[in-house]
Amino acid sequence: MANPGEFWVEAIGIVAACLTTLSFLPQALRIWRLGSARDVSLTMYLMMFAGQIMWLTYGVVIGSASLIFSNVSALVLVGSVLLLKLRDTAVGVR
Repeated sequence: MANPGEFWVEAIGIVAACLTTLSFLPQALRIWRLGSARDVSLTMYLMMFAGQIMWLTYGVVIGSASLIFSNVSALVLVGSVLLLKLRDTAVGVR
């Protein structure tokens, strides 16, 4: 039987994961609403995307539901912003 304290530790991880993952949502919505990712740093989002992939890999290896959930969700949001930024960069909107 699992230690009851482990439940609370994982619960804290899930809440933290939701908060940090959802922090990307306002930026993604703003870009979608304005139709431009001109003011977004390409380097930052490339680094963040790579980091999310690494965190997801780590979460899978250690079997952490909170890490897996948060990083799959974050990859969707960060990837969306990154694609919009790359689209704007390709058409010269920068």
